[in-house]
Amino acid sequence: MADNAGTAMRGELRATIEGLLRTCVELERRADDAGHEARKEVDDVARVLVNVRVPGLNDLTDQILAIGGQMETNVVRALSDGRRTYLAEVHELLGLLAPYHGVNVALGPLEPTTIAVRDVDAFANQFPAGFARTYIRDLIASVDGGITLTVDNAGRLRIERVVADQAAIDVLQRNEEEPSVDHRAAAIALLKNESCHAAERHGPQIPKEHQLARLIWLLDPRGENAWRLNSDGSVSTRHWAGARTGGFTSVEALAKPLEALLSVAHESHGDLNEFLNSNLAEEQTRVGIHVSADAAGLVAGDASGYRGTATSTEEMERDWIAARKLAMKNGNTHVYGTNFDPISEGIDPGATVVFKRVGPAWQLVTCFPVDQPHPANIRLEDLE
Repeated sequence: MADNAGTAMRGELRATIEGLLRTCVELERRADDAGHEARKEVDDVARVLVNVRVPGLNDLTDQILAIGGQMETNVVRALSDGRRTYLAEVHELLGLLAPYHGVNVALGPLEPTTIAVRDVDAFANQFPAGFARTYIRDLIASVDGGITLTVDNAGRLRIERVVADQAAIDVLQRNEEEPSVDHRAAAIALLKNESCHAAERHGPQIPKEHQLARLIWLLDPRGENAWRLNSDGSVSTRHWAGARTGGFTSVEALAKPLEALLSVAHESHGDLNEFLNSNLAEEQTRVGIHVSADAAGLVAGDASGYRGTATSTEEMERDWIAARKLAMKNGNTHVYGTNFDPISEGIDPGATVVFKRVGPAWQLVTCFPVDQPHPANIRLEDLE
């Protein structure tokens, strides 16, 4: 119960902080527009009065123009004054969130500033160094590119069961004249196995909107796990995804990590099953293997998807997932994602290939692109 309460609290804190910052950005945009519009209208008046001479009132045009400039300044200043209330609240909420990030001392004071939100680094510097400043920087940097999907629109998406065999056939048809690919047939056999959902959840045929719906609302693009929008606005589903979703942009890209792994397996043991059995404990029934982008030949553009906004650390990712859980409980949109190429943007990119032991053989469960390996996974180059 305590853990559930903690998850709910950090989800509420995260959602509120991001919501307040997005409000600040929107207010700033509106103020800029209003200020520019006010100055433009005054400038228009001044242009009309260029040749007007009023007895006893010299330089009328210049005075009118000065009024326009002052109006714009006043609008921006009013925003800055009003924004302090929002930022003071954000600072207080960050203090409540800090213990979840291992920060158990009071945050330093908030430095008053008139710096625009769009000046990301300078704006973030008004918050205390460390946890708070990093958090604000990451959130503000993701506002412009952040996108979301309402629960109603997610519920309207048409989910079609994708046949893995067809994806495999596509690989064959597109590459049947490539004799240099030694393990293409074996890779296709792995994809065609009924236990594998690599093509169905991470194949190029899945629309990006479905990947966004998977990230925000845990809607299974495979259509296997039931998903229901309840009358109270909450969402029920047994599907799961982390703070990143996506897949390969072509069947050729999907085949790359499989072929790389099969090549190593056959060179060292002549067979995938022998390769895995020799490297894994007898009681181990499941394994995730990280095939680096270099080893697989994956390049920018071979993968695409979405990641949660401001999820650059493990704890920030947990905050985002907690906020998503809150959104699914009440049906409100509290979380956002950004477009993401795990290969070009990753710190250790590649693909995760997951196998499970079924009797004496190993079957492919899934294969998906990643920006970095999961700590529990084994690197392909560490296998013999």
